[in-house]
Amino acid sequence: MSKTRNNHYVPQWHQNGFVYERDNELRHLKRREIKLKDGLIKIVYGKNWFTSAKCFYEKDLYSTFFGMIINDDIEKKLFGPIDDNGADAIKAFLTNDLAQWHHNFQDFFIYLDSQKLRTPKGLDWVKTKYPELSQIQLMTEMQALRTINCTLWTEGVRELVSAEDSDVKFILSDHPVTIYNYACPPDSALCAYPNDPDIALKGSQTIFPLDKNRCLILTNLEYAQDPDDVNPLEPRANATKIRQSMVNTINFINKRKLTADEVTKINRIIKSRAKDAIAAGKESWLYPENELNCDWTELRHVLRPPADELYHFGGEMFVGYDDGRTHYQDAFGRSTPQNEHLKKETDESKLSRNDKCGCGSNRKYKHCCKDVPKELRTSWTELSIRERNLAFCRAIKGILGLDAGKTWLDVRREITEEQIARIYGFYSALWPRETDIYSLLPKSDGRFRALYTGVLDVRVIGSHALPMSSLFDEFLIESPIVNPNNVKPEFSPVKSPSQYKYQSLKDFLLMLELEPYIGYGFINLIPDPSNFDLNLMKAMMDMATSRRRNAESERDREVCTKLAIEDYLSSIHMMPRDVKIRSLVSDFGMPEDVAAQSIDTLEANAEASPLTMLQPIQPGGDGQLMQFSMMPNYEMSLFVAQVTGSVIVTDSESRWIELQAAQHRQMGVVSYPWNNVYGQISRLPMDYHMLQSYTKTQHHFTATRTVLKQANELVLADKHDPDQLERLTESVTRLNSRLGQIDSDKTAEFVNGGCRILVPDGGIYDSSVQRLLALSGCLSYDHKVRSVYYVGLKL
Repeated sequence: MSKTRNNHYVPQWHQNGFVYERDNELRHLKRREIKLKDGLIKIVYGKNWFTSAKCFYEKDLYSTFFGMIINDDIEKKLFGPIDDNGADAIKAFLTNDLAQWHHNFQDFFIYLDSQKLRTPKGLDWVKTKYPELSQIQLMTEMQALRTINCTLWTEGVRELVSAEDSDVKFILSDHPVTIYNYACPPDSALCAYPNDPDIALKGSQTIFPLDKNRCLILTNLEYAQDPDDVNPLEPRANATKIRQSMVNTINFINKRKLTADEVTKINRIIKSRAKDAIAAGKESWLYPENELNCDWTELRHVLRPPADELYHFGGEMFVGYDDGRTHYQDAFGRSTPQNEHLKKETDESKLSRNDKCGCGSNRKYKHCCKDVPKELRTSWTELSIRERNLAFCRAIKGILGLDAGKTWLDVRREITEEQIARIYGFYSALWPRETDIYSLLPKSDGRFRALYTGVLDVRVIGSHALPMSSLFDEFLIESPIVNPNNVKPEFSPVKSPSQYKYQSLKDFLLMLELEPYIGYGFINLIPDPSNFDLNLMKAMMDMATSRRRNAESERDREVCTKLAIEDYLSSIHMMPRDVKIRSLVSDFGMPEDVAAQSIDTLEANAEASPLTMLQPIQPGGDGQLMQFSMMPNYEMSLFVAQVTGSVIVTDSESRWIELQAAQHRQMGVVSYPWNNVYGQISRLPMDYHMLQSYTKTQHHFTATRTVLKQANELVLADKHDPDQLERLTESVTRLNSRLGQIDSDKTAEFVNGGCRILVPDGGIYDSSVQRLLALSGCLSYDHKVRSVYYVGLKL
């Protein structure tokens, strides 16, 4: 059987729709770079009349190889059906038949999305999302990403414009799906090859010529409604890309007939964003720049949909089903109305240098966002993560009566299901499902930021997580609080609060313990991003399930078992004594005398133990849900660290082993160019004094912060300067001497923790996580994690 090796990334049938002056031929203009003997690059342009068989193809663009065997399944089995369905869809949208539009709507946008990714420029873009990809891996990732834009496109304003009355027709490029943003000229950073401004940016518009006489223009609704006042570089509302949405399939504006000048302007944009080739039915159409006298920004006016036709788009949707269920959706695909209490307004022009910053960090404006580019700031228009966490702590204290004289002992005796439901309900209101979490999370801005991954429990979090936070500019901990918005009613703390009496004690006490550290900015208690992206949550869980499990650490198992037994004993405290003893014997295999002794110890310390339930368990109830949180997991640790530009800190030996497997390898070998520095760091000071004083300790802590920060800056800049490394190595040697004195002095008031730091050349990453990042609504993130810090767990 013959193999298809000349892969047309613009199908021949699509090219034929642009034929005009010559039968079956297009005038093809291609830019080529020729390297001269003196090392200079010469740009030449080739012009030819070609049939569609000779245009827009590349040999083995999609082929995969197994030794000498060539596989063309991607061309035949993937793009074959897409192109067949796409051809029918394009034909449908070249007519004005609304019924045909409806029946071909999904195939049309699937073809459009694949056409954006399958070109050489599109595949080069895929490559930038991963540190390295083989051809087989590239084809795999291309397939995984090929419907990334469909939802956002269909939710926008859809317009078909005509060149029928124009002497100039639309041209075709080697990257037919063109993205235009008037704030991003071709020489801007967001347009650096192979990138385009992301379609999620409010000002980004998509141009796709269906043939020489008809062109599709897609515009984000917010920009269409208010083109002069929205920030074109700000993400649109609900920018999550992979999700379900409902739209009207026949709502297309289809009235504008463009003049020759307007068509030429669109052709100018198409040519500007091509890789190196365009084609047209007439040679003069290949040079739209010769006919125009306007800058990039002014080109936006031709793409603006008519204001009097926008009533077709937006609004709210209510759907009823035969079984009584209902569905609500607003103009941006959000299934819950927006909580106006989460909004805020800050006039930056009225802030003085010493005022609190508008981002909600509690830092002075001059030390926070004043000199930070807007794209690297967290949101100023919504309550920050810190502000929401503090609001949640206030709600806990208010609903439980702790701010009215109640004690924690009273809470353990009196907490009601109504109180539990109200508190978790407040949490769900603080964190609605459509939260734009990436606008609230810190950005990769060069700060020395760390993400903790490990056991999140009020009984152990003070061992290493909190004291380690003193060494970093910002310390992120993922909140273990369950979000009721993502839980079935039968397992929800709002709908079934009786199951959460014990878990609520753990959650509320943890928040109250962390409140001062949140308030002073020592830690940033962030929510799990997958709470706001169900596709991300499912993909992450599937990856975690299919991932080959590493051998579980004995040390981790011991800690987890100890906490689990304590949870069990605390939750059953109010059961009859004989029932408790039988439970320990049957569930944990304890000898009866040991079980009895354990129960005696529990009862003797019941009131002093802050998590022991002091309420009887109702007979016939549903039992108690007990959540064990060791998070974020491997995938989400990498994901969040790359989104926030963080190093990873863990006290879990299991997580340390997992992350070691994600080191970059060149020919199977890991290289450590900064090992002269990091290889000497075997201990770090634990700032337990901060836990009482709420102030970062100075002394040797200051020297440690300086050394770690300077080393991190070298890694961040990928510098290997021998002189800098030598000076830093000398600083580490002096620091080790000071820390060694603490270890040898049994009367020392300070404590060190054993430490290992992993800093490989090329960083730490996982291809599966890179895919999650590319599919997410996060528009900017690091493509690797710089380093991982492991602190030995204190048992």
